[in-house]
Amino acid sequence: MSAIELISLVNQSLFIGLFVAVLRHALRERTRATLDTALLFGSVAAVVTVSRLAQLTGTSDAPLTTPFLLLLLNLAPFAMIRLVDDFSGTPRWVQIAGAVTYVGIAALGFTFAVQPQLVELAIITWFVAVGGYAAFAFARESGRTRGITRRRMRAVASGAILFIGAIVGIFVGALLAPEGAFLGIVSQVAALAAVLAFFLGFAPPSWIRRAWREPDLRVFLERSIHLMGVNDERRLIIELQQSAAAAFGATGASIGISDGERPVLRYDDGSGDWMELPEDAFIAGRAFTQQRRVVALNAATTDPANADVYEHTGAHTVIAAPITVDDRRIGAMAVYADRAPIFVEDDLWLIELLADHTAVLLEARDLARHASDLQAREEAARLKEEFLSAAAHDLRTPLTVVLGQAELLERRLARNPAAPVDAVGVSRLAKEARRLRDLVSELLDAQRLEQPGAVMDRDVVDLREVVDVVRKRQLEHDLAIQVEEPRTPVRSSIDRMRIAQVLDNLIENALKYGLNHVPPQVRLWEQGAEARISVIDHGVGIPEAEQDRIFDRFYRASNAQSITDTGMGLGLYICRRIAEEHGGRIWIEPTAGGGSTFTMALARAEPPVEPDVVVAEPHWIGPTAEAAADA
Repeated sequence: MSAIELISLVNQSLFIGLFVAVLRHALRERTRATLDTALLFGSVAAVVTVSRLAQLTGTSDAPLTTPFLLLLLNLAPFAMIRLVDDFSGTPRWVQIAGAVTYVGIAALGFTFAVQPQLVELAIITWFVAVGGYAAFAFARESGRTRGITRRRMRAVASGAILFIGAIVGIFVGALLAPEGAFLGIVSQVAALAAVLAFFLGFAPPSWIRRAWREPDLRVFLERSIHLMGVNDERRLIIELQQSAAAAFGATGASIGISDGERPVLRYDDGSGDWMELPEDAFIAGRAFTQQRRVVALNAATTDPANADVYEHTGAHTVIAAPITVDDRRIGAMAVYADRAPIFVEDDLWLIELLADHTAVLLEARDLARHASDLQAREEAARLKEEFLSAAAHDLRTPLTVVLGQAELLERRLARNPAAPVDAVGVSRLAKEARRLRDLVSELLDAQRLEQPGAVMDRDVVDLREVVDVVRKRQLEHDLAIQVEEPRTPVRSSIDRMRIAQVLDNLIENALKYGLNHVPPQVRLWEQGAEARISVIDHGVGIPEAEQDRIFDRFYRASNAQSITDTGMGLGLYICRRIAEEHGGRIWIEPTAGGGSTFTMALARAEPPVEPDVVVAEPHWIGPTAEAAADA
């Protein structure tokens, strides 16, 4: 057996094997595309079988053998035209012209004994024109598709080109015989390459399919893995739908989420709201209720009740799969396109895989959310215990003093009702009662500021007025606060009482942690679009490692533990919440030479001063200036 005969035998065996594979698939999934594929390779397999039988029976030279073989062979280009229509659609006249031409070529084949060269030229023209058109259409369609479908279509296009080339080469070699004998070898090699390409396109092995699917799956995973942290469920569903549609190269996708308690699926309606539908509505609902993959090559025919919806969305074909983890039904995923899929089995496999991954993703997200809720409840319980502990500790001290002093006064009055009033004891009693009132006020303020809208009474105010009110209030308690402020108004939209409360809290903090009761300084100035107020002390300062936490509830700096009159650790938290409610911010910086500088920034009520405007120099307001003003 020569090399060319060996290659020819291999080609014939492979074409018969390919026909068996596509025929089994066509019998399993009877669609026009699978039947036309079986027709294409059935014609080639029939040519091989009939020619072998003719050789075995010695009827190769019979008058009808060659015409019959040509009849079968010329069926291949006609089957290609039908496949083009199955895959991408063709004008109806092309199909009609192809059928008429095939009939004419088949009839011409019966005159082969009389005019062989004319018949061979006609067949060459038929294969080049029709086969070339089909190969071009397959190649064009591969550029429009994605993923494994694109790879398979490229293989089909390559196989069509090689197959047409092999057939044309055989007939051209016959016309040029004996000079064209070398074309026989080239044609057999081209036919071998063609059948291998057709195998990859129409019946690829499972390991090749897995390799081709992997990039699409990886892209979907990469696009969806970051969605674990998305809190908005609707946004999560939209992202998953877009990722699924992109993986298929489809018109769109939809995901319905089960309510769990009612027989409905929730879908995104495209306008920012959820749309609830019965759980068995549409193709996706069927997949959900039946818990299996569903393919509707013509959605309007499969689900006529919703035909207008499919037409409106361009959903000619819909494939759907349930989103399920173990026995828990989460929802359903559907992918739709304006034409039928070329290789349905691959799309069904892919949607099932994407649905499974979506189920795992949604389940993991639910578990993470439940874990977060549990952690939040544990944190709330911890904060409650911390609050009760701090409240009990800090309220007990002034209550003990108040009760002890009251009992002492009670005993004195019992022993001697005419005894003079213990002024020191009464003063101490009043002082601790005021401290108890302040602690309770802090607790109530902290609770109120947890709710939005705590800052209610806002007006455009000159911040110098607020600073002056605070300064005078401190002066009534024999505390002279030195203030640095500009001579021109610094206006901001504020709740006057709340901003004054911030300054009082910061000044009180400065006095608690200051050294030798040195009064703090207050500075007011403008910077860009902000008005800023700083309270500067020269006390113990705040360790750098703790500065980020100093505004947290109940937090006290480690270097302040020895100071007994520290409050509940709510003062700075209240300051931060008031600043945030005003749309501002507050922060701490170390003071040069020791101590802390607390700065609050608020939005100005007028545009920033232009560079060419001269701003008045700041001036100090202190005890000397106050005395001069009184004089």
